[in-house]
Amino acid sequence: MKIKHILIAMAMIAALTTVSCNNQKSQNQEPAQEEIQAQKQALADSVLAEIDEIEKMYADATAQSFTIGSFDLSDAEKNVKPDYLLDPSASETLVTRAQKINALAIYISDLAVRKLYEMPLEDTKNAIVKLAADINFPIDMDFVTSDEPTSEKVKKTYEACKSSGDIALFWQFEYGIVYEVSYVLSCNPDLFLSKITEEQWQAFNVRKQQRRKAIDELAKYDEEMAQLVDFRQKSRVTASDEDRDAKNQSIQTAKEYYKTHKDKYAAKRNAMLQ
Repeated sequence: MKIKHILIAMAMIAALTTVSCNNQKSQNQEPAQEEIQAQKQALADSVLAEIDEIEKMYADATAQSFTIGSFDLSDAEKNVKPDYLLDPSASETLVTRAQKINALAIYISDLAVRKLYEMPLEDTKNAIVKLAADINFPIDMDFVTSDEPTSEKVKKTYEACKSSGDIALFWQFEYGIVYEVSYVLSCNPDLFLSKITEEQWQAFNVRKQQRRKAIDELAKYDEEMAQLVDFRQKSRVTASDEDRDAKNQSIQTAKEYYKTHKDKYAAKRNAMLQ
């Protein structure tokens, strides 16, 4: 009996020791979790401060860059209607937030092309408003039809996304805008690149660089942006296209580049909607 009592006592002591150790371990972990959260918040604060600085430079570059809507086509040029724009009906098949924000950016860019060629606009406008409502993105028909400078629209959209706590969505939208413009240029580089100056072209490349910086910063703590960085890396038109954009590439060099890689630009644009 004594042995039995001793064994029971030892078991109780072991159980109490385990509980005590677990409690101590739990207590030790709690500050660690708090520390991790504090580190994450500090990182987020640091990133967002950097993002604000990038946005200012992005808006400046946008003001100095070109917009497709500012091009001036002759009647003969307008008669050759583009067949590469995204059909507005495609908006009905999109499911994910990423698909919808990318399509929204594409339609905004394509709308400028449609205006340029005096093509029907209503279906594209409706697709834009619908997609913006679906993902709670702060643009409406006033944004679409306003003659306000693009850089001012950029600033207002940025501030609206910042106020709603969804600044990553702004940069995903801008990624789509800049890429769709690149895709459109690749479809007719001789025509479109003849409408801009070297200074406007360099400012456009700065826009691309600043947009990448913003996405890279946000990817440090935002999973959606990390996925966008991964997509960007996997779908680059060439292995060195980001380095190429960072250089002072001339318009003539860009024309040849777009002609050579037109199919790859189309493939990447399609991948943005998958």
